[in-house]
Amino acid sequence: MIRMVGLDLDGTLLRQDKSISAYTAEVLGKAARAGARIVPVTGRPLAGVPESVRSLPGVRYCITSNGAMVYDLEKKEVLQETLMAPGLVLEVLACTEGIPAIREVFTGGFGYHVPEDYEKLRARFLGTPVMPYIDASRKKTRSLEDLIKREERGFENISIMCREATDRERVRERLAILEGLHVILPWKTDLEITHAGAGKGDALLFLAGLLGIGREEILAAGDSDNDLNLLQRAGLSVAMGNASPHIKEAADYITEDNQHDGAARAVSRFLLEEE
Repeated sequence: MIRMVGLDLDGTLLRQDKSISAYTAEVLGKAARAGARIVPVTGRPLAGVPESVRSLPGVRYCITSNGAMVYDLEKKEVLQETLMAPGLVLEVLACTEGIPAIREVFTGGFGYHVPEDYEKLRARFLGTPVMPYIDASRKKTRSLEDLIKREERGFENISIMCREATDRERVRERLAILEGLHVILPWKTDLEITHAGAGKGDALLFLAGLLGIGREEILAAGDSDNDLNLLQRAGLSVAMGNASPHIKEAADYITEDNQHDGAARAVSRFLLEEE
């Protein structure tokens, strides 16, 4: 019996235009009425989880920043954080020295970048469905280093978007000397870095434990490198039709792509037994 459904957002629950189809909303509503917890599990920070997702039936909790935060939307309460210390974040950013890259750090549910990097992001994403998400979830700061030094809470995530794939590999090689990190490769030029103890699947299991739900009662779906831990921890793992090859290899079941309601069709098949 499936009692929890953990769904990645971009490339999984959301279509390419970042919308949710009426069919998907209907299926998730049926799943919620059947008693399942619907849990968004995303690399986005908390501020980047759209209202269309927050308002879905059955959504009370969400996991953000690649598993670094578990959040109760109803109580507006952080249930768990797995954060990188400021000193480690500074060491990570030092690994980008001399390499053209957009650098962002995430804390308190928001991403922070300097104004010059915001303009680079606009050049990269203006006119795409990604830009409204960036504007909703990012803040500008005059200096990342100064922000990091005065932020005692710690950091959820670091995003490094390089100009070329070869630049990403140079950063990745430099990061290899640092301990306590989990490095994710979401795109051929990009890296995302979290605390080594953070993972989407680990966070989902933590939440399931709080709610008295067993691993074997969890269905999870994803499409990208940051979803590997999620699929490895779920009782039933589903890869999207648009997923990376290594994600498909790790999954129990491959569904249709995110443009054709793949996540909802898997929920319908395995939870509602309608397909």
